[in-house]
Amino acid sequence: MAVFTLNRWQIALTLYLIIIGILLIIKPAMMFSKDETPKMWGLGTSEQISVFSPMIVFPVLAILSYYIAVFIEISYS
Repeated sequence: MAVFTLNRWQIALTLYLIIIGILLIIKPAMMFSKDETPKMWGLGTSEQISVFSPMIVFPVLAILSYYIAVFIEISYS
C-alpha cells in the first residue's frame, strides 16, 4: 500500500499557483489599472503606478508560500 506524501516544494508551488490564480481572476485595483493592465512599481499620483505592483507582490507571495509550506510540513511531521 503506497502512502502519498507531499513535500514542501509541492505544497509551496500549489499554494502559490492558487493564490496567483485568485489574484489574476480578481484583479485588485491596487495592482491593476481600470483597463486591467498591471500597474508599474513606483511612488506617485499616476493611475499606472503602485507600490503593490504584480512584479513586487508575486515574488513576495512565492517566498511567503514557501514559508507556509515549511510550517505545514513541520507541524504535520
